[in-house]
Amino acid sequence: MNQRSWKLPLALVCLAITFSASCAAAEEQKVKSRVETVTLYRGQALVTRTVDLPAAAGEVEAVVGDLPEQVIGETLFASGQNVKIRSVRFRTVPVAEPPGKVAAEMETKMKALQGQTASNTQMLTILENKMKYLDKLENFTAPTLQVEMAKGVLNAAQISELTTFIFKQRDELAASRVKMGQEAQQLQEQMSLLQRQRQELAAGLSRTDRQAAIFLSKEAGPVTLRLSYLVQSASWAPSYELRLDETAQSVTVDYVAQVQQTSGEDWTDVTLTLSTATPALNAEIPLLTPMMIGLAGGAKQMRPQPTTAAAAQSYSDITRSQSGALGAWHAATQDRAMANWELNRISAEAQSLELAATDETLRQAKGLRALEEGLAVSYKVPSRMSLQSRKDTQMVQILSGKVKGKGFYEAIPLLTNYVYRGLEVINTTDQPWLAGPYMAYVDGEFVGRGELPMVAKGQDLRMGFGVDTQLRCWRELKDKSEEEKLGSKIETFTYVLHVDSYKDKPVAVRLIDRIPIAKGNEMETQVGKTSVPLSIDPAYAQGQDKAKGVLRWDIEVPANASGHKDFKLDYSFEMKYASDRRLNAAPAQMMEEMRQEYDMQYKAKR
Repeated sequence: MNQRSWKLPLALVCLAITFSASCAAAEEQKVKSRVETVTLYRGQALVTRTVDLPAAAGEVEAVVGDLPEQVIGETLFASGQNVKIRSVRFRTVPVAEPPGKVAAEMETKMKALQGQTASNTQMLTILENKMKYLDKLENFTAPTLQVEMAKGVLNAAQISELTTFIFKQRDELAASRVKMGQEAQQLQEQMSLLQRQRQELAAGLSRTDRQAAIFLSKEAGPVTLRLSYLVQSASWAPSYELRLDETAQSVTVDYVAQVQQTSGEDWTDVTLTLSTATPALNAEIPLLTPMMIGLAGGAKQMRPQPTTAAAAQSYSDITRSQSGALGAWHAATQDRAMANWELNRISAEAQSLELAATDETLRQAKGLRALEEGLAVSYKVPSRMSLQSRKDTQMVQILSGKVKGKGFYEAIPLLTNYVYRGLEVINTTDQPWLAGPYMAYVDGEFVGRGELPMVAKGQDLRMGFGVDTQLRCWRELKDKSEEEKLGSKIETFTYVLHVDSYKDKPVAVRLIDRIPIAKGNEMETQVGKTSVPLSIDPAYAQGQDKAKGVLRWDIEVPANASGHKDFKLDYSFEMKYASDRRLNAAPAQMMEEMRQEYDMQYKAKR
């Protein structure tokens, strides 16, 4: 070995020995700490404690104990001013505590029970002996009575007296045995309970203390250190209460967080922040690998293409999986190579679909992805909070305020005879609203539950407030006809849409229906005459619903319009197709495409 080859290892060994000697020379001191701030994520929490260090200068190994059961030891880190942190180590130390006053009292109770049990056993033995004596007395008396009866000198009074005595003694002994048996059972139950409590106490006395050992050097004077770590078994989810006011033109939004906290430590009087972000444990930059593609089949060979809705949904599913893989990469602490490859694999699937997709597919997929990509937000609770480590759900209010809106009623007689109450609002609060369940109230009465989508600041939203029992709707097929012209068949359908109102004032209602549409150019469908023009609301007139056959009328239903006075809307539509073709309504393939279209529409609406 030459001189240069051994100089570096020797230097590293010397450095290690020097550091070890410094750690050994540092004085170990147990220090007090308290939880000061908590950032609660979805599934984890970042906890920060303040640690008061001794005033003396020098090297110190400060030991912070009583860390929670769900602490992630590898996430410990410390910081502070006028102090130099050398290392932070996580360790577990078995602790055997003295029995204390409770254990001594328990031992006294157990000894007393043992004495009572012994007395009970002795009394049962005495009762058993008395019973045996009575048996012997009966066995002695019976032959004697037979002899006297044979001699004719039987004394009836003596026989009666003896019989009464034996039965009386047996009754008393039987009652005593039952009483002593019950007492023995009670003593056994009390002893079992004390033994179980003693075992639990012994398990508590022998516990594991989770500690952070912080090796540092500091200057003279008081120093406050900040120790942070992640814990598991802590999460939160948004929830809402929506209360529609009397005018149905504004809503009071109570936005709360439902907190699950079983980390093993109580958070008492802390500064709490609720976050939807993912705590990153991986600082590496991911690697992008080259993508390989190939060709298959001849120029004329065509493979079946999925529908636009199905392809867009597949693209959306892949990008959602990519989001999950990204979260796994950020959280990776060991197998980073596999997490990085998973990112590359899923991104290759998404890119392959892009290469083969149509413009319409990409447009729809882009819209879905924009809806599904969560907004990373943080809510800092204005006042200090206390959250105990326990199994039940705890509530934290995020905001409460009134939001103005535009009330409406919506009738869809093709789906239901009920008319629903709704409110269109714009999020004018200072915070975005995350997707979550809500409970709806009208005039202080609970009317149902629903789901809110994610709503950014300034974004509009439709809220549902259940059924209005004073409104009803229904649909009637009034006429159907068909004719043939120039090789084409034309079918005409005429409908009447009815709305009943039992209200004492007119109400505005959105009346919804639909006409069928066909793929390609094999059939033409168009709306004919309508007694009320279709809605000119830009949200409908310029939207996708109208282009896909959904009809909407904005009507005003008069007061007390019911029975023969109900509101009626007449409309017709035509279907035109080749006379040699026949109508095949809603086959299995079409129903599947309808389902895919519905899934996309449902996500877009909510």
